[in-house]
Amino acid sequence: MMLVYFDTGLMNNLGHHANSARHIAVELRGRDIPCAIFGHAGMEPDLRDELAAVPWFRFHTYGLYDTDPVCGWLTNFEVVAQGLADDLNRIEGIGPEHMLYFNSVQPPQLMGVIRWAQSRPEDQRPTVVVEFGTDPGLLVSETPDGLRFTAMDPRIDSRAVLYRYTARTLSEADRKWLRLATFDAQSSSVYQMLLDFPVGTLPLPQQAISARLDRRGAARPLTVAFLGHQRPDKGFTKVPAIVARLLAERDDIRVLVHNGEPQGMTDQQQELRAMAAADSRLMLDERAADGTLWANLLEQSDLIVCPYNRNRFIASYSAVVSEAMANAIPVVVPEGTTMHSVIREFAEPGTIFREESADGVVAATVAALDDYDRLAGLARQASIRWGETRGAKCLMDTLLSWQTAP
Repeated sequence: MMLVYFDTGLMNNLGHHANSARHIAVELRGRDIPCAIFGHAGMEPDLRDELAAVPWFRFHTYGLYDTDPVCGWLTNFEVVAQGLADDLNRIEGIGPEHMLYFNSVQPPQLMGVIRWAQSRPEDQRPTVVVEFGTDPGLLVSETPDGLRFTAMDPRIDSRAVLYRYTARTLSEADRKWLRLATFDAQSSSVYQMLLDFPVGTLPLPQQAISARLDRRGAARPLTVAFLGHQRPDKGFTKVPAIVARLLAERDDIRVLVHNGEPQGMTDQQQELRAMAAADSRLMLDERAADGTLWANLLEQSDLIVCPYNRNRFIASYSAVVSEAMANAIPVVVPEGTTMHSVIREFAEPGTIFREESADGVVAATVAALDDYDRLAGLARQASIRWGETRGAKCLMDTLLSWQTAP
């Protein structure tokens, strides 16, 4: 068996794409399992060389190639889906002995994969694993009977409509070769409801990469960290207010704000720069994190705060929280999300906030700081259990079992 890793978003060190590829590639090569990695055609040369990857796909996972306000969402879907099918057809030699793993797909990538596979003779189709890396774009509301999921206006967010449309091209026969999956049981159940097709759950690939795996008794000041590719759905609009409050109210902390794409949140980043110039306890890092820098950021962090939007993460995992669990770092996360489910599973090495406001996040952060040593002990135990149930080894064990069984 040979595993072929496809990721149309694998272009640079921004976000989770490169780290996922790193974890999986190292595990495969350590097992002497042949593998090939195909990323975006514009992949940065250093990342290409590090992963021994092939720059290949013309259309980026999150790219917008038609911005017409009325029908751009639909033509963009068609262009990208057909483009991916064509790009796959340019790869020679793929057969039933291969497993294809598609990382972090969106609706156009799902449709492109299906079109490509269905155009092949049935006995020549490989096993294809498609992983959904984000939420499906449903609007979630609470009712007396539980959560209610509603598709959004496709001119605003077309994902749910296009996922359902794409899934209707599948038949019972496609269950022989196609495996759909997320990294979270809650997310899988939502996707399965939307697609009306089986959606499995894979172990998360994140694993310990820092040496500092026991933070009990950590010397003050503690470092409160905000890490990753900062965006509005990750609550970054609130971060300057949260940071200002924390620095004003606590003299036993410093704050680290990492943003791999500072130009994406210009106003907030400028505000943080001004604050950092006035207070040396605020440290900013504005670099996209390669493997070495990411490990260093985790090493520095005593508490990771995720002021994320609840609706966005009800059916989507957080790579940052996964890294925190693997590396024994307590967290602050929103209630009712996949992040909340994860910390509950691992004995709650963190605190939650119910209200998506700066006040709510600050209160949960202060509670974590006041109970820090106990949470750090729980985080240490969580990292041990994480290594037994998650990580690239467990992911590969599961994928290999899927080669022959649904």
